[in-house]
Amino acid sequence: MRLGRGALVGGLALLLLLSAGALACGSSGLGFGEGGGLAWLRLPRVLAALAAGGALGIGGATQQGLFRNPLADPGLTGVFGGALLGLALLLGFAPAFAWGHAWALPAAAFGGALGVSSLLVVIGRDGPPHRLLLTGLGLNAFAAAGTLLIANLAPESRELLLNGSFGDWLGMASPELIVRPALLCLIAGGLLWTLARPLDLLALGEEAAQAAGCDLRRLRRRAILLTALAAAAATCLVGQMAFVGLLAPHLARALFGPRHRWVLPVSALLGATLLLLADTAGRAAIPGTPLSAAAVMALLGAPLFIWIARRSHG
Repeated sequence: MRLGRGALVGGLALLLLLSAGALACGSSGLGFGEGGGLAWLRLPRVLAALAAGGALGIGGATQQGLFRNPLADPGLTGVFGGALLGLALLLGFAPAFAWGHAWALPAAAFGGALGVSSLLVVIGRDGPPHRLLLTGLGLNAFAAAGTLLIANLAPESRELLLNGSFGDWLGMASPELIVRPALLCLIAGGLLWTLARPLDLLALGEEAAQAAGCDLRRLRRRAILLTALAAAAATCLVGQMAFVGLLAPHLARALFGPRHRWVLPVSALLGATLLLLADTAGRAAIPGTPLSAAAVMALLGAPLFIWIARRSHG
């Protein structure tokens, strides 16, 4: 462990300060002093960014540990795309049911994310790191095409689905929309943390993990289910969002070392921080013309992804 509990507490304190800054910062330029009511209207957006970012961070760390692949990320391996496709199917063909039942949208997103996660395991689990990435990119492209097709067939849901495809749902955050997905993010994150020890054993290799008493089948089943749940809940809050789940675990390991006891919670903390900063920067960069958090994360994450990919291949 390179840093200790004090650093983790300091990170939480910093996140609280950043959250207060995000409440005071908007594309309108009004803060607490000039538009306190408007600032408090941003509270659901800030909470949604924190919950989704935390779920993405710990989900990415779990995928990287499960697949032993530094390029794994729910946004790049297609899990996000599957979740959005699940939402699109429900919104496109049964919108009344979707909005009339409290858990319909999270359930649809979970079904889509779980389907893609299962295919990843079947197709890309074994073999070199690039196989998993290529499989995920292919599944992501298929899911994106399906979402766009449904958007064209269902004009009443077109704008909503397009905004989700561009990771621009944070602007629509409201208390009634974020409560259930945010709760699922917290539940999934807490349960994923319990996988720290078996993931540490898996890092030693499958044979060593089994010799130490790790049930690999149970580990994979739980990790896939919980990562899909985390990605689905985050998708309901922000839409598609790449690179958060990739970058946060790499930063966590650089700061705290490789043990998942620390990597998982620190990845959640850093994921929340990254997404909140991306959303705040997007709203403040060009007054009156906000950028989505996904666009800001792409500008930051794409070069770092290329660097990580080059380093991982020697």
